[in-house]
Amino acid sequence: MKNFTLLLTGLFMTFTAFAQTPMVEKVWDQSKQGNATWDPIEEEWIPADAPAWMGGTTERGMAHMDGKIYIASRNGANKIVVLDAATGLEIPAETITLAPEDVSGGTLPINSIALTESGKIVITSLAANTQSVDVDTSEPNGMFRAYMVDPENGNAVTQLFMWHNVGDEVYPGLRLGDGMNFYGDIADGQNGYLITAAANSKYVLRWDFVNGVVVAEPTIIELLESVPAPAEGAAVSLGTAPQLFPLSETTFMVDGHGTVPMVFDMDGNMLASFTGAVAPQQPGVSGCSWFQFKDRDFVFAPTTNWTGAPLNAFELFELVGGSFEAAVSLGIIPELGMGAISNTSFSYPVAVDVQPEQVLMYMMVANNGIACYKLTMDAGTSVGDVLAADKLVVNNPATGVVRFSAEMAKVNLYDLSGRLIRSVNNAKQINVDGLKGLYMISGVKANGQSVKEKVLVK
Repeated sequence: MKNFTLLLTGLFMTFTAFAQTPMVEKVWDQSKQGNATWDPIEEEWIPADAPAWMGGTTERGMAHMDGKIYIASRNGANKIVVLDAATGLEIPAETITLAPEDVSGGTLPINSIALTESGKIVITSLAANTQSVDVDTSEPNGMFRAYMVDPENGNAVTQLFMWHNVGDEVYPGLRLGDGMNFYGDIADGQNGYLITAAANSKYVLRWDFVNGVVVAEPTIIELLESVPAPAEGAAVSLGTAPQLFPLSETTFMVDGHGTVPMVFDMDGNMLASFTGAVAPQQPGVSGCSWFQFKDRDFVFAPTTNWTGAPLNAFELFELVGGSFEAAVSLGIIPELGMGAISNTSFSYPVAVDVQPEQVLMYMMVANNGIACYKLTMDAGTSVGDVLAADKLVVNNPATGVVRFSAEMAKVNLYDLSGRLIRSVNNAKQINVDGLKGLYMISGVKANGQSVKEKVLVK
């Protein structure tokens, strides 16, 4: 596949980009596991409660802007819960309750949420079947609805469109609204688009906004391939609850229950995906984001659900040289996951806030909670910074094994989230076969001296 960075920005990185080492740290974790307590007698974690504003699977969409997190919620009423992005705590006074006369109908009246460049809030319903009709009247009743909430106008609600395809002989009834996103703006004189994907299908739908006005009929994009590839003779299917991340006017990323994150153009051609040795760990999770930081490319996505290890967790990947095939994992976060409760919505929304010196990464799991981690670049402890005379690792970057400059009494290998990956005693090397990415070596020499060094495994 093509080099994705070249497609987007024309930039290209060589290994010299590792002059700064990515560092991932927790900012806050308001989840069942994040606030759990350790029972030293039973030797187990006692989970805390999920945040009070969180219901069962009533929260499936999240967006971020200007220091606040906006969550579409149906817990007790249709509303938009607002959190302080610095702490993850609810700001009750800023909750936006949506009146029944403004937002109603659909399988779920509200489900997904996005923000435009000028701060308008876009919310959409979930429609289980866009060709559904009332059995008594034969009138369409499976409409997919989109609304705009305007914070600068007293949170006034405007319906943007209501769409169905009853009688359509080309496209089937579609389940829309499990995930939705918005690119550009909806303000007067501005252009943008709303994008959603049909669950258990190969279709992505795009509604264009021209000079702030929606084009009534969507463009329906048929995805031509997927990763993993469908079974022989079967059509591409995104599976349950696909999530989307617009990248540009002409490209977007999508991830479904049965796929890894994939990049497509608006004709349905796949441009890039995780086709190398490193990828999210398991299917059954839907969420994705891409961002650039310090002229380097990253993807942040869910990697396990409630059956994985750790439970309900996310993973940060660097696309070395802009290539998904050369992706390396920078660690799983949170290290212990966000909780053990099942998330049968299969939606794992993520949002990123790219700032000059850090990236804030927000992640949410229904039934379990929400968390924020940050990515920074550590210029002082980068790969290759250690003086040659003091180097522990003699082959950096390493492939297959990491060799040491002398026999070590003990060596531990950690990922950048602090999770112990492998350990050896009285050895001159450690096996890293099957691993890729940046790791921390922590060792004890024969004379008792402790040493630490980062190593890149390719």
